[in-house]
Amino acid sequence: MKIKKILAYILIIVASFTIVLYVLVNIFGGAGRKMDQPIELGNVQIPKERSFSFHNNSNLKQKILDGWTSKTPQDWKPDEKVNLKNSRIVISCLLEGKRVEEINRYLLNQKAVGHPGSPWLLYPLGDYDFTAMAFTAVLYLFGESPDLLYPKTRDHLLDNILTIEGSEFRKNVGYMFLEDSENHILMTEGSRYLKNQWLWNHGNTDPKYDNNTNGVAQKLKLVLEEIETYGFYEFNSAPYLGYTYCALLNLYEFASGDISFLSGKLLDRLNWQYALSSYKFKHFPPNRRRFGKSFKTNIDSDYHTVMLKVWASLYYDSISIDMSRGEHHALWATFASYKPADEVMEWILNKPKPYFVKMGHGYNSCPEIISGDKDYLLSAGGANQGNRSLIVAKPIMLFLNDSKSEMVDTFHMFGPGDNFVDWNNTGVYKEFGCTKGKVNIPKGKQAIISSANWQIFYITKGIFLATYSKKELGLMAIVHSNSAKNVLERIIENNSDEKQLNHLFYHPNGNKIEYDLESPKDQWVITSVNDNNTDRNFSKWPFFESPSF
Repeated sequence: MKIKKILAYILIIVASFTIVLYVLVNIFGGAGRKMDQPIELGNVQIPKERSFSFHNNSNLKQKILDGWTSKTPQDWKPDEKVNLKNSRIVISCLLEGKRVEEINRYLLNQKAVGHPGSPWLLYPLGDYDFTAMAFTAVLYLFGESPDLLYPKTRDHLLDNILTIEGSEFRKNVGYMFLEDSENHILMTEGSRYLKNQWLWNHGNTDPKYDNNTNGVAQKLKLVLEEIETYGFYEFNSAPYLGYTYCALLNLYEFASGDISFLSGKLLDRLNWQYALSSYKFKHFPPNRRRFGKSFKTNIDSDYHTVMLKVWASLYYDSISIDMSRGEHHALWATFASYKPADEVMEWILNKPKPYFVKMGHGYNSCPEIISGDKDYLLSAGGANQGNRSLIVAKPIMLFLNDSKSEMVDTFHMFGPGDNFVDWNNTGVYKEFGCTKGKVNIPKGKQAIISSANWQIFYITKGIFLATYSKKELGLMAIVHSNSAKNVLERIIENNSDEKQLNHLFYHPNGNKIEYDLESPKDQWVITSVNDNNTDRNFSKWPFFESPSF
Protein backbone atom coordinates (compact mmCIF):
# COMPACT_ATOMS: atom_id res chain seq x y z
CA MET A 1 0.00 0.00 0.00
CA LYS A 2 2.86 2.35 0.88
CA ILE A 3 4.49 1.67 -2.50
CA LYS A 4 1.26 2.56 -4.29
CA LYS A 5 1.06 5.87 -2.41
CA ILE A 6 4.68 6.66 -3.29
CA LEU A 7 4.02 5.87 -6.95
CA ALA A 8 0.90 8.03 -6.87
CA TYR A 9 2.86 10.94 -5.42
CA ILE A 10 5.53 10.51 -8.06
CA LEU A 11 2.91 10.53 -10.82
CA ILE A 12 1.32 13.68 -9.39
CA ILE A 13 4.71 15.41 -9.20
CA VAL A 14 5.61 14.38 -12.76
CA ALA A 15 2.21 15.46 -14.09
CA SER A 16 2.42 18.80 -12.27
CA PHE A 17 5.94 19.38 -13.53
CA THR A 18 4.83 18.58 -17.09
CA ILE A 19 1.88 21.00 -16.91
CA VAL A 20 4.02 23.80 -15.47
CA LEU A 21 6.73 23.18 -18.09
CA TYR A 22 4.15 23.21 -20.87
CA VAL A 23 2.75 26.55 -19.72
CA LEU A 24 6.17 28.12 -19.24
CA VAL A 25 7.62 27.12 -22.60
CA ASN A 26 4.52 28.25 -24.47
CA ILE A 27 4.53 31.61 -22.76
CA PHE A 28 8.24 32.33 -22.48
CA GLY A 29 10.24 29.81 -24.45
CA GLY A 30 10.78 28.15 -27.75
CA ALA A 31 11.44 29.45 -31.21
CA GLY A 32 8.81 27.46 -33.08
CA ARG A 33 6.31 29.21 -35.31
CA LYS A 34 3.32 31.04 -33.85
CA MET A 35 0.70 31.45 -36.58
CA ASP A 36 -2.38 33.58 -37.11
CA GLN A 37 -3.76 34.23 -40.60
CA PRO A 38 -2.08 33.47 -43.93
CA ILE A 39 -0.22 36.44 -45.40
CA GLU A 40 -1.40 37.77 -48.75
CA LEU A 41 1.21 38.15 -51.49
CA GLY A 42 0.40 41.82 -52.18
CA ASN A 43 0.66 43.83 -55.39
CA VAL A 44 4.40 43.35 -56.00
CA GLN A 45 5.09 40.08 -57.74
CA ILE A 46 8.11 37.92 -56.94
CA PRO A 47 10.29 37.77 -60.09
CA LYS A 48 10.74 34.39 -61.75
CA GLU A 49 12.12 35.05 -65.25
CA ARG A 50 15.69 33.90 -65.85
CA SER A 51 17.57 34.78 -69.01
CA PHE A 52 20.85 36.14 -67.64
CA SER A 53 23.95 34.02 -67.89
CA PHE A 54 26.26 33.46 -64.94
CA HIS A 55 29.96 32.63 -65.04
CA ASN A 56 31.24 29.37 -63.61
CA ASN A 57 33.89 31.10 -61.55
CA SER A 58 34.77 34.46 -60.03
CA ASN A 59 37.49 35.94 -57.88
CA LEU A 60 35.22 35.81 -54.85
CA LYS A 61 34.18 32.20 -55.44
CA GLN A 62 37.78 31.12 -55.84
CA LYS A 63 38.80 33.03 -52.74
CA ILE A 64 36.16 31.20 -50.71
CA LEU A 65 37.22 27.79 -52.03
CA ASP A 66 40.91 28.53 -51.54
CA GLY A 67 40.23 29.65 -48.00
CA TRP A 68 38.67 26.31 -47.11
CA THR A 69 41.08 24.07 -49.04
CA SER A 70 44.02 25.65 -47.23
CA LYS A 71 42.72 24.33 -43.90
CA THR A 72 43.14 20.86 -42.39
CA PRO A 73 40.07 19.03 -41.01
CA GLN A 74 40.23 17.88 -37.40
CA ASP A 75 38.97 14.59 -35.97
CA TRP A 76 35.59 14.94 -34.30
CA LYS A 77 35.52 15.15 -30.55
CA PRO A 78 33.04 13.04 -28.52
CA ASP A 79 30.86 16.11 -27.90
CA GLU A 80 31.40 17.83 -31.25
CA LYS A 81 27.90 17.85 -32.73
CA VAL A 82 28.42 20.77 -35.13
CA ASN A 83 31.16 20.42 -37.73
CA LEU A 84 30.97 23.68 -39.62
CA LYS A 85 34.64 24.03 -40.52
CA ASN A 86 35.35 20.35 -41.11
CA SER A 87 32.41 19.82 -43.46
CA ARG A 88 33.30 22.93 -45.48
CA ILE A 89 36.90 21.80 -45.84
CA VAL A 90 35.70 18.42 -47.13
CA ILE A 91 33.28 19.94 -49.66
CA SER A 92 35.81 22.48 -50.94
CA CYS A 93 38.67 20.01 -51.29
CA LEU A 94 36.53 17.59 -53.26
CA LEU A 95 35.07 20.39 -55.40
CA GLU A 96 38.63 21.43 -56.27
CA GLY A 97 39.95 17.87 -56.51
CA LYS A 98 42.58 18.60 -53.85
CA ARG A 99 43.95 16.21 -51.19
CA VAL A 100 41.42 13.58 -52.23
CA GLU A 101 43.22 10.64 -50.57
CA GLU A 102 43.61 12.60 -47.33
CA ILE A 103 39.95 13.66 -47.28
CA ASN A 104 38.69 10.11 -47.85
CA ARG A 105 40.97 8.78 -45.14
CA TYR A 106 39.75 11.52 -42.80
CA LEU A 107 36.07 10.73 -43.41
CA LEU A 108 36.58 7.02 -42.72
CA ASN A 109 37.75 7.93 -39.21
CA GLN A 110 34.67 9.99 -38.28
CA LYS A 111 31.34 8.93 -36.80
CA ALA A 112 28.11 10.72 -35.93
CA VAL A 113 27.99 12.50 -32.60
CA GLY A 114 24.64 13.59 -31.20
CA HIS A 115 21.06 13.86 -32.40
CA PRO A 116 19.12 16.24 -34.63
CA GLY A 117 17.17 19.23 -33.41
CA SER A 118 17.60 21.89 -30.76
CA PRO A 119 19.43 20.82 -27.61
CA TRP A 120 18.05 21.39 -24.12
CA LEU A 121 18.52 20.14 -20.55
CA LEU A 122 17.20 16.61 -21.18
CA TYR A 123 18.40 16.52 -24.79
CA PRO A 124 21.99 17.82 -24.56
CA LEU A 125 23.29 16.14 -27.73
CA GLY A 126 21.01 17.96 -30.14
CA ASP A 127 22.34 20.09 -33.04
CA TYR A 128 23.73 17.20 -35.10
CA ASP A 129 21.51 18.33 -38.00
CA PHE A 130 24.03 21.13 -38.69
CA THR A 131 26.56 18.42 -39.52
CA ALA A 132 24.15 16.09 -41.32
CA MET A 133 22.91 18.88 -43.62
CA ALA A 134 26.45 19.64 -44.77
CA PHE A 135 27.50 16.02 -45.31
CA THR A 136 24.26 15.36 -47.20
CA ALA A 137 25.64 17.79 -49.78
CA VAL A 138 28.88 15.75 -49.83
CA LEU A 139 26.88 12.61 -50.64
CA TYR A 140 25.02 14.17 -53.54
CA LEU A 141 27.88 16.19 -54.97
CA PHE A 142 30.39 13.33 -54.99
CA GLY A 143 28.52 10.08 -54.26
CA GLU A 144 28.63 9.07 -57.92
CA SER A 145 32.21 10.24 -58.47
CA PRO A 146 34.27 7.34 -57.13
CA ASP A 147 37.51 9.08 -58.03
CA LEU A 148 36.62 11.80 -55.52
CA LEU A 149 34.49 10.07 -52.89
CA TYR A 150 35.65 6.47 -52.79
CA PRO A 151 32.86 3.85 -52.66
CA LYS A 152 34.06 2.65 -49.26
CA THR A 153 34.00 6.23 -47.97
CA ARG A 154 30.54 6.82 -49.45
CA ASP A 155 29.19 3.73 -47.69
CA HIS A 156 30.79 4.83 -44.43
CA LEU A 157 29.21 8.24 -44.89
CA LEU A 158 25.78 6.66 -45.33
CA ASP A 159 26.15 4.22 -42.44
CA ASN A 160 28.01 6.21 -39.81
CA ILE A 161 27.69 9.95 -40.51
CA LEU A 162 24.30 10.50 -42.18
CA THR A 163 22.28 8.96 -39.36
CA ILE A 164 18.99 10.83 -39.94
CA GLU A 165 16.83 8.47 -42.00
CA GLY A 166 13.59 6.54 -42.30
CA SER A 167 10.05 7.63 -41.47
CA GLU A 168 10.59 9.26 -38.07
CA PHE A 169 9.62 12.70 -39.34
CA ARG A 170 9.52 15.19 -36.49
CA LYS A 171 8.91 18.88 -35.92
CA ASN A 172 9.21 18.89 -32.14
CA VAL A 173 12.25 19.40 -29.93
CA GLY A 174 13.60 16.08 -28.60
CA TYR A 175 11.44 14.57 -25.82
CA MET A 176 9.20 17.64 -25.84
CA PHE A 177 5.85 18.83 -27.17
CA LEU A 178 7.39 22.16 -28.22
CA GLU A 179 7.84 22.78 -31.95
CA ASP A 180 11.44 23.12 -33.04
CA SER A 181 12.75 26.16 -34.88
CA GLU A 182 12.43 26.60 -38.63
CA ASN A 183 16.08 26.07 -39.51
CA HIS A 184 16.34 22.88 -37.44
CA ILE A 185 13.25 21.37 -39.05
CA LEU A 186 14.51 22.14 -42.55
CA MET A 187 18.01 20.81 -41.87
CA THR A 188 16.82 17.67 -40.07
CA GLU A 189 13.97 16.67 -42.31
CA GLY A 190 15.70 17.78 -45.48
CA SER A 191 18.60 15.49 -44.59
CA ARG A 192 16.19 12.65 -43.80
CA TYR A 193 14.36 13.06 -47.11
CA LEU A 194 17.57 13.20 -49.13
CA LYS A 195 19.22 10.16 -47.51
CA ASN A 196 16.03 8.15 -48.00
CA GLN A 197 15.86 9.29 -51.62
CA TRP A 198 19.49 8.32 -52.24
CA LEU A 199 19.07 4.84 -50.81
CA TRP A 200 15.78 4.22 -52.60
CA ASN A 201 17.15 5.44 -55.94
CA HIS A 202 20.22 3.24 -55.49
CA GLY A 203 18.36 -0.03 -55.00
CA ASN A 204 17.44 -0.21 -51.31
CA THR A 205 13.78 -1.32 -51.34
CA ASP A 206 13.16 -1.15 -47.60
CA PRO A 207 9.78 0.66 -47.31
CA LYS A 208 11.13 3.00 -44.65
CA TYR A 209 13.22 4.67 -47.36
CA ASP A 210 10.32 5.27 -49.79
CA ASN A 211 9.53 8.93 -49.18
CA ASN A 212 6.32 8.65 -51.17
CA THR A 213 4.82 6.02 -48.85
CA ASN A 214 6.55 6.60 -45.49
CA GLY A 215 5.03 10.07 -45.05
CA VAL A 216 8.29 12.04 -45.26
CA ALA A 217 7.64 13.67 -48.65
CA GLN A 218 4.10 14.67 -47.68
CA LYS A 219 5.13 16.12 -44.32
CA LEU A 220 8.15 17.97 -45.71
CA LYS A 221 5.97 19.41 -48.45
CA LEU A 222 3.56 20.67 -45.78
CA VAL A 223 6.44 22.39 -43.96
CA LEU A 224 7.50 24.18 -47.15
CA GLU A 225 3.90 25.13 -47.96
CA GLU A 226 3.51 26.50 -44.42
CA ILE A 227 6.49 28.80 -44.98
CA GLU A 228 5.07 29.84 -48.34
CA THR A 229 1.71 30.65 -46.71
CA TYR A 230 2.84 32.34 -43.49
CA GLY A 231 6.31 33.56 -44.45
CA PHE A 232 9.69 32.77 -42.97
CA TYR A 233 9.26 32.77 -39.22
CA GLU A 234 13.00 33.29 -38.67
CA PHE A 235 13.10 36.19 -41.11
CA ASN A 236 16.50 37.88 -41.42
CA SER A 237 17.59 35.71 -38.49
CA ALA A 238 21.12 36.14 -37.23
CA PRO A 239 22.62 33.57 -37.56
CA TYR A 240 19.96 30.99 -38.43
CA LEU A 241 18.88 32.27 -41.84
CA GLY A 242 22.17 31.01 -43.26
CA TYR A 243 21.31 27.44 -42.29
CA THR A 244 17.82 27.82 -43.74
CA TYR A 245 19.40 29.01 -47.00
CA CYS A 246 21.72 25.98 -47.15
CA ALA A 247 18.95 23.50 -46.28
CA LEU A 248 16.74 24.95 -49.04
CA LEU A 249 19.59 24.91 -51.55
CA ASN A 250 20.17 21.23 -50.71
CA LEU A 251 16.51 20.48 -51.40
CA TYR A 252 16.44 22.56 -54.58
CA GLU A 253 19.61 20.90 -55.90
CA PHE A 254 19.09 17.30 -54.85
CA ALA A 255 15.39 16.62 -54.16
CA SER A 256 12.77 15.81 -56.75
CA GLY A 257 9.33 17.02 -57.76
CA ASP A 258 7.34 19.30 -55.48
CA ILE A 259 10.05 19.45 -52.80
CA SER A 260 12.60 20.92 -55.21
CA PHE A 261 10.02 23.22 -56.80
CA LEU A 262 8.77 24.65 -53.48
CA SER A 263 12.33 25.13 -52.21
CA GLY A 264 13.09 27.17 -55.33
CA LYS A 265 10.00 29.35 -54.77
CA LEU A 266 11.09 30.06 -51.19
CA LEU A 267 14.60 30.93 -52.32
CA ASP A 268 13.11 33.32 -54.87
CA ARG A 269 11.12 35.02 -52.10
CA LEU A 270 14.18 35.34 -49.87
CA ASN A 271 16.22 36.88 -52.64
CA TRP A 272 13.51 39.32 -53.75
CA GLN A 273 13.13 40.43 -50.15
CA TYR A 274 16.88 41.08 -50.05
CA ALA A 275 16.88 42.90 -53.39
CA LEU A 276 14.31 45.40 -52.12
CA SER A 277 15.72 45.89 -48.61
CA SER A 278 19.44 46.17 -49.38
CA TYR A 279 21.68 48.78 -51.01
CA LYS A 280 25.14 48.03 -52.42
CA PHE A 281 25.20 44.90 -50.18
CA LYS A 282 24.37 46.95 -47.11
CA HIS A 283 21.54 45.37 -45.20
CA PHE A 284 20.43 45.99 -41.62
CA PRO A 285 16.76 45.04 -41.24
CA PRO A 286 14.86 43.96 -38.12
CA ASN A 287 15.04 40.24 -37.50
CA ARG A 288 13.59 37.40 -35.49
CA ARG A 289 16.28 35.62 -33.43
CA ARG A 290 18.75 35.82 -31.78
CA PHE A 291 17.02 37.80 -29.10
CA GLY A 292 19.45 39.37 -26.64
CA LYS A 293 20.51 42.67 -25.18
CA SER A 294 22.38 43.86 -28.25
CA PHE A 295 23.03 43.08 -31.91
CA LYS A 296 25.99 42.96 -34.28
CA THR A 297 26.59 46.31 -35.92
CA ASN A 298 28.20 45.34 -39.23
CA ILE A 299 25.94 46.27 -42.14
CA ASP A 300 27.47 44.41 -45.09
CA SER A 301 27.90 40.77 -44.13
CA ASP A 302 24.70 39.19 -42.82
CA TYR A 303 23.78 35.79 -44.21
CA HIS A 304 21.45 37.19 -46.84
CA THR A 305 24.33 39.31 -48.07
CA VAL A 306 27.02 36.63 -48.29
CA MET A 307 24.87 34.51 -50.60
CA LEU A 308 24.04 37.40 -52.91
CA LYS A 309 27.65 38.57 -53.00
CA VAL A 310 28.66 35.21 -54.49
CA TRP A 311 25.83 35.20 -57.04
CA ALA A 312 26.56 38.82 -57.97
CA SER A 313 30.23 37.98 -58.52
CA LEU A 314 29.22 35.16 -60.86
CA TYR A 315 26.77 37.39 -62.71
CA TYR A 316 29.01 40.43 -63.07
CA ASP A 317 32.58 39.17 -62.98
CA SER A 318 34.30 42.57 -62.84
CA ILE A 319 32.40 43.68 -59.74
CA SER A 320 34.63 44.32 -56.74
CA ILE A 321 33.22 42.43 -53.73
CA ASP A 322 34.87 41.30 -50.55
CA MET A 323 33.57 39.19 -47.70
CA SER A 324 34.48 39.62 -44.05
CA ARG A 325 32.46 36.70 -42.64
CA GLY A 326 29.94 34.03 -43.55
CA GLU A 327 32.11 31.94 -45.87
CA HIS A 328 30.67 28.76 -44.31
CA HIS A 329 27.27 29.63 -45.80
CA ALA A 330 28.53 31.36 -48.93
CA LEU A 331 30.15 28.06 -49.96
CA TRP A 332 26.68 26.74 -50.93
CA ALA A 333 26.24 29.57 -53.42
CA THR A 334 29.52 28.57 -55.09
CA PHE A 335 28.25 25.12 -56.11
CA ALA A 336 24.48 25.60 -56.38
CA SER A 337 22.87 25.50 -59.80
CA TYR A 338 20.20 27.82 -58.38
CA LYS A 339 20.62 31.46 -59.42
CA PRO A 340 18.38 34.44 -58.60
CA ALA A 341 15.89 35.76 -61.16
CA ASP A 342 16.91 38.53 -63.59
CA GLU A 343 14.95 41.28 -61.86
CA VAL A 344 16.38 40.31 -58.48
CA MET A 345 19.91 40.84 -59.75
CA GLU A 346 18.94 44.13 -61.40
CA TRP A 347 17.44 45.50 -58.19
CA ILE A 348 20.37 44.36 -56.07
CA LEU A 349 22.95 45.97 -58.34
CA ASN A 350 21.19 48.92 -59.98
CA LYS A 351 17.90 49.99 -58.33
CA PRO A 352 16.15 50.77 -61.65
CA LYS A 353 13.74 53.37 -60.25
CA PRO A 354 12.71 55.17 -57.04
CA TYR A 355 10.43 53.04 -54.88
CA PHE A 356 8.62 52.67 -51.59
CA VAL A 357 7.67 49.19 -50.40
CA LYS A 358 6.24 47.62 -47.27
CA MET A 359 6.99 43.97 -46.50
CA GLY A 360 4.78 42.21 -43.96
CA HIS A 361 5.98 39.35 -41.76
CA GLY A 362 2.69 38.53 -40.09
CA TYR A 363 1.45 37.84 -36.60
CA ASN A 364 3.51 38.80 -33.52
CA SER A 365 6.12 40.23 -35.85
CA CYS A 366 7.21 43.49 -37.44
CA PRO A 367 7.47 44.70 -41.03
CA GLU A 368 10.30 45.92 -43.23
CA ILE A 369 9.64 49.35 -44.76
CA ILE A 370 11.90 50.71 -47.49
CA SER A 371 12.26 53.96 -49.41
CA GLY A 372 15.00 53.76 -51.99
CA ASP A 373 16.57 54.99 -55.21
CA LYS A 374 19.82 54.42 -57.08
CA ASP A 375 21.64 56.86 -54.75
CA TYR A 376 20.32 55.88 -51.30
CA LEU A 377 18.12 53.54 -49.29
CA LEU A 378 16.14 54.39 -46.15
CA SER A 379 15.36 51.28 -44.10
CA ALA A 380 12.96 51.04 -41.12
CA GLY A 381 14.08 49.22 -38.02
CA GLY A 382 10.92 47.56 -36.78
CA ALA A 383 9.55 47.00 -33.29
CA ASN A 384 9.76 44.24 -30.70
CA GLN A 385 6.46 42.55 -29.79
CA GLY A 386 7.46 41.15 -26.39
CA ASN A 387 10.03 38.53 -25.38
CA ARG A 388 8.13 35.65 -27.00
CA SER A 389 8.20 37.43 -30.35
CA LEU A 390 12.01 37.17 -30.46
CA ILE A 391 12.02 40.34 -32.60
CA VAL A 392 15.25 42.33 -32.67
CA ALA A 393 14.41 45.90 -33.65
CA LYS A 394 17.10 47.89 -35.44
CA PRO A 395 17.73 51.60 -36.05
CA ILE A 396 16.23 53.43 -38.99
CA MET A 397 19.16 53.39 -41.41
CA LEU A 398 20.20 55.54 -44.36
CA PHE A 399 22.55 53.72 -46.71
CA LEU A 400 24.56 55.79 -49.19
CA ASN A 401 26.85 55.02 -52.11
CA ASP A 402 30.01 54.57 -50.05
CA SER A 403 32.16 51.76 -48.65
CA LYS A 404 31.04 51.96 -45.03
CA SER A 405 30.51 48.65 -43.26
CA GLU A 406 29.51 49.61 -39.70
CA MET A 407 26.33 51.12 -38.29
CA VAL A 408 28.27 53.90 -36.58
CA ASP A 409 29.41 55.17 -39.99
CA THR A 410 25.88 55.66 -41.29
CA PHE A 411 23.15 58.19 -40.67
CA HIS A 412 20.77 56.35 -38.37
CA MET A 413 18.32 56.96 -35.55
CA PHE A 414 16.57 55.04 -32.83
CA GLY A 415 14.88 55.66 -29.53
CA PRO A 416 13.90 56.21 -26.91
CA GLY A 417 17.00 55.04 -25.06
CA ASP A 418 19.45 52.32 -26.06
CA ASN A 419 17.31 49.21 -25.50
CA PHE A 420 15.76 48.01 -28.77
CA VAL A 421 12.88 46.41 -26.84
CA ASP A 422 11.55 49.93 -26.18
CA TRP A 423 11.71 51.16 -29.78
CA ASN A 424 9.09 51.54 -32.45
CA ASN A 425 11.27 52.27 -35.46
CA THR A 426 8.61 51.70 -38.11
CA GLY A 427 8.42 55.45 -38.87
CA VAL A 428 9.46 55.36 -42.53
CA TYR A 429 7.55 56.64 -45.55
CA LYS A 430 8.61 57.86 -49.01
CA GLU A 431 11.88 59.80 -48.61
CA PHE A 432 11.13 60.29 -44.91
CA GLY A 433 11.92 58.77 -41.52
CA CYS A 434 10.98 59.71 -37.95
CA THR A 435 11.52 58.31 -34.49
CA LYS A 436 11.48 59.24 -30.82
CA GLY A 437 15.23 59.79 -30.57
CA LYS A 438 18.19 61.66 -31.98
CA VAL A 439 19.71 61.43 -35.44
CA ASN A 440 23.17 59.87 -35.26
CA ILE A 441 25.46 61.69 -37.70
CA PRO A 442 28.59 59.81 -38.81
CA LYS A 443 31.91 61.15 -37.63
CA GLY A 444 33.41 63.47 -40.22
CA LYS A 445 30.12 64.31 -41.93
CA GLN A 446 29.72 68.08 -42.13
CA ALA A 447 26.46 69.87 -42.87
CA ILE A 448 26.51 72.24 -45.84
CA ILE A 449 24.09 74.55 -44.10
CA SER A 450 22.15 74.49 -40.84
CA SER A 451 19.60 76.44 -38.84
CA ALA A 452 18.44 75.71 -35.29
CA ASN A 453 17.95 71.91 -35.17
CA TRP A 454 17.98 71.46 -38.97
CA GLN A 455 21.09 70.36 -40.87
CA ILE A 456 21.40 69.78 -44.61
CA PHE A 457 23.89 67.22 -45.96
CA TYR A 458 24.96 66.51 -49.54
CA ILE A 459 24.15 63.02 -50.89
CA THR A 460 24.81 63.38 -54.60
CA LYS A 461 24.13 65.90 -57.35
CA GLY A 462 20.57 67.15 -56.91
CA ILE A 463 19.85 65.10 -53.74
CA PHE A 464 20.25 66.22 -50.13
CA LEU A 465 19.54 64.85 -46.67
CA ALA A 466 17.75 67.08 -44.17
CA THR A 467 17.99 66.07 -40.50
CA TYR A 468 16.20 67.41 -37.44
CA SER A 469 17.52 66.15 -34.12
CA LYS A 470 16.47 66.71 -30.52
CA LYS A 471 16.51 64.40 -27.49
CA GLU A 472 13.16 62.75 -28.27
CA LEU A 473 12.61 63.67 -31.90
CA GLY A 474 14.59 62.64 -34.93
CA LEU A 475 13.61 63.34 -38.55
CA MET A 476 15.35 62.50 -41.82
CA ALA A 477 14.09 63.70 -45.19
CA ILE A 478 15.55 63.02 -48.62
CA VAL A 479 15.04 66.12 -50.77
CA HIS A 480 15.62 66.64 -54.48
CA SER A 481 16.82 70.18 -55.16
CA ASN A 482 19.46 72.27 -56.91
CA SER A 483 20.96 73.61 -53.67
CA ALA A 484 21.19 72.95 -49.93
CA LYS A 485 20.06 76.53 -49.25
CA ASN A 486 16.90 75.95 -51.21
CA VAL A 487 16.22 72.73 -49.26
CA LEU A 488 16.55 74.47 -45.91
CA GLU A 489 14.36 77.39 -46.94
CA ARG A 490 11.59 75.14 -48.25
CA ILE A 491 11.60 72.95 -45.13
CA ILE A 492 11.54 75.86 -42.68
CA GLU A 493 8.88 77.69 -44.68
CA ASN A 494 6.56 74.66 -44.59
CA ASN A 495 7.42 73.62 -41.02
CA SER A 496 7.82 76.88 -39.16
CA ASP A 497 6.05 75.63 -36.02
CA GLU A 498 8.63 73.38 -34.35
CA LYS A 499 6.06 71.95 -31.92
CA GLN A 500 4.15 70.69 -34.95
CA LEU A 501 7.16 68.54 -35.91
CA ASN A 502 6.32 66.20 -33.02
CA HIS A 503 3.48 64.82 -35.10
CA LEU A 504 3.47 66.43 -38.57
CA PHE A 505 5.96 67.14 -41.38
CA TYR A 506 5.34 68.89 -44.68
CA HIS A 507 7.83 67.31 -47.07
CA PRO A 508 9.22 69.41 -49.92
CA ASN A 509 8.17 66.56 -52.24
CA GLY A 510 4.55 67.57 -51.56
CA ASN A 511 3.51 64.98 -48.98
CA LYS A 512 1.86 65.92 -45.71
CA ILE A 513 3.02 63.17 -43.33
CA GLU A 514 1.47 62.69 -39.90
CA TYR A 515 2.92 60.34 -37.30
CA ASP A 516 2.55 59.22 -33.69
CA LEU A 517 5.89 58.81 -31.96
CA GLU A 518 4.08 57.21 -29.01
CA SER A 519 2.55 54.52 -31.21
CA PRO A 520 1.99 51.09 -29.66
CA LYS A 521 4.65 48.70 -30.88
CA ASP A 522 2.17 46.76 -33.00
CA GLN A 523 1.19 49.84 -35.03
CA TRP A 524 2.89 51.69 -37.89
CA VAL A 525 4.17 55.07 -36.67
CA ILE A 526 2.90 56.81 -39.83
CA THR A 527 -0.76 57.64 -39.17
CA SER A 528 -1.80 59.69 -42.19
CA VAL A 529 -0.47 60.83 -45.57
CA ASN A 530 -2.10 63.78 -47.32
CA ASP A 531 -5.01 63.50 -44.86
CA ASN A 532 -5.64 59.87 -45.79
CA ASN A 533 -5.42 57.48 -42.84
CA THR A 534 -2.89 54.68 -43.23
CA ASP A 535 -3.34 50.99 -42.52
CA ARG A 536 -1.33 50.84 -39.31
CA ASN A 537 -1.96 47.21 -38.33
CA PHE A 538 1.19 45.81 -39.89
CA SER A 539 0.54 42.28 -38.62
CA LYS A 540 -2.00 42.07 -41.47
CA TRP A 541 0.18 43.59 -44.20
CA PRO A 542 0.90 41.55 -47.35
CA PHE A 543 4.33 40.15 -48.10
CA PHE A 544 5.13 42.83 -50.69
CA GLU A 545 3.09 45.96 -51.23
CA SER A 546 3.86 49.26 -52.94
CA PRO A 547 1.62 52.13 -54.07
CA SER A 548 3.39 52.39 -57.44
CA PHE A 549 5.88 49.64 -58.15
